[in-house]
Amino acid sequence: MKKYFFIACLLSSAGVYSQNNNSPYSIVGIGDIENSFYNRTSGLANTGVAYRNDRYMINNNPASYTALQQQFFNIEIAGNAQFVSYFGTPVNALANSSKDFAIKRLSIGTKITKRWSSGIGISPFSTSNYGFSAQKPIQGSSVLLPATYDGNGSVNQAYWNNAYELTKHLSVGVMASYLFGSLNQTEDLFTADLATSLTTTRQIYLSSFYFNYGAQYYAPISKHLDLTVGATYANKTRLAAEYGITVTDNTGQILSNQITKNSFFKLPNSFAGGISVAKDKKYIWTTDYKHQAWTNTNNVGSGFSLQNSDRISAGFEKVNRKQIYNNNFEKSYIQFGAYYGTSYLDISGIQLQEAGVTFGYGFTSLKTPLAGHIVFELGQRGTEKNGLVKELFFNIGFTASYRDFWLTKGRKYF
Repeated sequence: MKKYFFIACLLSSAGVYSQNNNSPYSIVGIGDIENSFYNRTSGLANTGVAYRNDRYMINNNPASYTALQQQFFNIEIAGNAQFVSYFGTPVNALANSSKDFAIKRLSIGTKITKRWSSGIGISPFSTSNYGFSAQKPIQGSSVLLPATYDGNGSVNQAYWNNAYELTKHLSVGVMASYLFGSLNQTEDLFTADLATSLTTTRQIYLSSFYFNYGAQYYAPISKHLDLTVGATYANKTRLAAEYGITVTDNTGQILSNQITKNSFFKLPNSFAGGISVAKDKKYIWTTDYKHQAWTNTNNVGSGFSLQNSDRISAGFEKVNRKQIYNNNFEKSYIQFGAYYGTSYLDISGIQLQEAGVTFGYGFTSLKTPLAGHIVFELGQRGTEKNGLVKELFFNIGFTASYRDFWLTKGRKYF
C-alpha cells in the first residue's frame, strides 16, 4: 500500500506550480525556450545526447530509452526553484530580483520487450512571464498615456517516446510530441481624464505536432573504456497560432472580443551531436553541440529578429558503486558541468548569450524503490549594452525517481 500511496502523491503533485519570475526577453517569439531537460543530465549542464542510464529516463535523446533495465517501470517527477537578479538601465532598483518554483516534468516509462522501450511525459517547451510600464501615444495626438503591460503563459509538450535497439550496439528512437498552450498579454491604460480605464488582453493559442528523432551507437573501445556517440534531429514545424483580442473597461464590461487572425509560428530545423566516454563504468566524460536554424524561419519584428542559435556543453560524472550479492549497485554520484550558448533572440542588434556552470548529486536507496537527484546551477544571460537587461540566475532543481517490477521474471521477450 505504501508504494501505491507514493505513486498517487507523485502524480497529484504534477499540478503544483507557482511563478512570479519576470523574464524580460520572454515577450518575444514564443517566450523562453527550455534548454534544460530536468533529468539526471541537469548536473552535467544538460549534456546528454550520448548519455545512457539504466535507471533514469534520458529524454535528451529518444534513443537512450533502450538502456532502461528490463522488467521495471519508472516514474519520475522533476521541479526547479529559480532566483534571478536583474541589471541594466531599464531595471527598477527597488524591484530588481524575483523567484519562483515549478514542477517541470512528469514521466513514466518502461522496457516493453528486450529491444523496445517506451515512455510518456509532459514538460514545458517554452514559458513567458514579464511585466513593464511605458508611455503609450494616442493616435492622432501628442498625448502620452501611462500604461502597464503584463504577460504570461507557456507552450507545453506532451510526448510519447519510443526507442528500438537495432543491433547490440545501435539504438534509434523518436519522440512524438503535441505542443499546446497560450501566451497572454494584458495592457492597462491609466488616466484621470478618462471616465473609464481600458484593459486590452491579447491572446495567442498555439498547437502542433512535433517530432524529434535520435540515434546512439555504443560499444567498448578497450577493457576499461566505453564509447557512446549520439545524434538528434527535429525538422522545421509550423506551429498553428490563433490570435484573439478582448477589450474591457474598469467595470469588467466587454467592449470588444474578436479573433484577429489565424497564422503560424515556425519552429526551425535543429540538430545535436554528442560523445560520451566512460572508464570502468565509474567515470564519465560527455560533451554536446546543438544548432537551431532560426534565421530560415524569417521571424522578424520591431527591434528584434530571430537568429541561428548554438549551444555547447560538457559534463563529468563520478559514480560510487557498491557490491551487493555479486551485483554492482549504484549507491550515489556527483556531477559537474558547464555550458555556453547564443539565444535565438537578436534585440537592438545584439544576439543574446547565456553561460553557466552546474553541480549535481544523486543517490539510490538500498531499502526502497526510490532514487533522488539534486542540481545547482549558476548562470548569466543578456547584457547591459544598448539599454538591455542582464540576468544573473541561480537554480535549485530536483528529480525524484520511483521504480518497481512490472513483469515477472518468467516473462519471455520477443
